[in-house]
Amino acid sequence: MTKTKTYAVVLCGGKGERFWPVSRRSNPKQFTTLFGRLSLLQATVERVKPLCPGPKQLFVAPAEFEALVRRQVKPAKGCLLLEPEGRNTAPAIGLAAAWLSTRAPGATMVVLPADHLVENRKEFLATVEFATELAQEHLLVTFGIPPTRPDTGYGYVHAGPRIRSRAGRTAHNVLGFREKPDAHTARNYVESGDFLWNSGVFVWRVDAIMDAFRRYMPDFASGLAVFTKTIGTRKEKAALARVYREAPSISIDYAVMEKAENIAVVRAGFDWDDLGSWLALSRHKKSDNKGNVVQGSASLHHTDNCLVSSDSGLVATLGVRDLVIVRSGDAVFVAHRDELDRLKPMLKEMAGRKSERNFL
Repeated sequence: MTKTKTYAVVLCGGKGERFWPVSRRSNPKQFTTLFGRLSLLQATVERVKPLCPGPKQLFVAPAEFEALVRRQVKPAKGCLLLEPEGRNTAPAIGLAAAWLSTRAPGATMVVLPADHLVENRKEFLATVEFATELAQEHLLVTFGIPPTRPDTGYGYVHAGPRIRSRAGRTAHNVLGFREKPDAHTARNYVESGDFLWNSGVFVWRVDAIMDAFRRYMPDFASGLAVFTKTIGTRKEKAALARVYREAPSISIDYAVMEKAENIAVVRAGFDWDDLGSWLALSRHKKSDNKGNVVQGSASLHHTDNCLVSSDSGLVATLGVRDLVIVRSGDAVFVAHRDELDRLKPMLKEMAGRKSERNFL
């Protein structure tokens, strides 16, 4: 598979609520620099650039993020596709596939969320190249991450018999997808060795995913077909608005992957994290001898197992443990580590209060 026929499709949507208050509606997680010099979006672009340079990178984002995407990555002309509204990953991928079907119908798509952290770029690129070869057999390929802990925050892929191997990398049939499990089930998954974290990274040919939409989302596919005929005309914007108005808000996993039979999972060898909560910072930053992780200025006294992040000023703690403390701009967030699952409901409550919604 030549590089010129492989396109990176970077999904730039998502609210990033689990990283409030650093992540805000006006600057979600994928545009922040929490995990390095580059934003997560910029790091995604750099990671895939050797395979998909400049014009081979296609960005899909809600229209409200246009300025952020343009400022951070400067997409090539015509390579930023703006959604009328965020409708989850299936419509976003459908939009990209429809666009590519008019420009490069025989191309392969590498679908990448913009808000993941991936280390070991060399292995990542080699794994993508392996997956592009599989995709030529009309397979819908996903990447599975060997779990390092029984995490209840991830979905899992049940890997079946091996169908291909090369240079230590293996591809498997998929026996099923499992939603986020309870702790006991997650432990069983990890111990079995047959379950992989569902990464949300995909590789497939444009015609293969379009066929899948026609089979599993026929109404959506019909709308896409009408929209495709308008690309490059004055009717394009209105046609896309109509597609999104009628499209379900659904992930590609639910819409296609859990129903399709022509799927394969590649066991990934690179380090990956979808950064689902503030605790991810603890996995990627060094802790002190009391288990504390600090980003920014902090003075910790009789403090254990805390995560402190501050983008300005000093955070001082005394006699506390197991807390997450974040100071960002005009907001401070303090939570027990075990309560972070309640952050999104908390933000929903705040959104209903006029005096607080401006801080979101």
